[in-house]
Amino acid sequence: MESQRKKFFCKAPRKVSWSFSAGLRSSTKAAFLWKDHGLQGQTDGRHCSAMEELRDSKLSSGDSDVQRLRLHRETASLLPAQSLGSRMSMPLGKQVFFAGVAASGSCAILYYLVQKTFSRASYYQLALEQLHSHPEALEALGTPLNVHYLRLTDKYNFVDIADAKLKIPVSGPKSEGHLYVSSSRDAPFKRWNLQEVFLELKDGQQIPLFKPSRDNDEVKKE
Repeated sequence: MESQRKKFFCKAPRKVSWSFSAGLRSSTKAAFLWKDHGLQGQTDGRHCSAMEELRDSKLSSGDSDVQRLRLHRETASLLPAQSLGSRMSMPLGKQVFFAGVAASGSCAILYYLVQKTFSRASYYQLALEQLHSHPEALEALGTPLNVHYLRLTDKYNFVDIADAKLKIPVSGPKSEGHLYVSSSRDAPFKRWNLQEVFLELKDGQQIPLFKPSRDNDEVKKE
């Protein structure tokens, strides 16, 4: 019995020390992995190194196995808690950044689609044809002509089922101005008819480009 007790007491500390050394290696390996992947900040790295030095100094002083295990558990529980805050803050910042990029991109696409819809409308194309075929307007602006995007916040730009009014910015080498367009149609899905088109230069001069004649109005009424 005494020999068995001696064997038991001799082997027990070895098992405890082996389990502690294995736990120490695993925690040290985990700390190196956290550092390699950049999950810890500079403050967390200094804190972890200080904790490791404190643990090594206490281990070298010859403490008991129970104190070693307790110290190992305390330091191991502190390492993930310190790296958790920095690990959660980075994805949040990325989410805000990507959300802002997506929102600005969607607004730009929507603005482009609205401008494209106006430029393809028949009343828009008919007004530009009147401008390009008018010698006085071309002489005042100069060639080549540049047609710019509509200012969507302008109150003059208005389109509904039966009426359409646009204020198209145009420019040339000599001057710049706005092309005012007024158009209407009898019913939805019918053809648009120009009512009035004139060019207003930046100095206030107005050049009439199109206005339906009385003869055409009488023919339509008949």
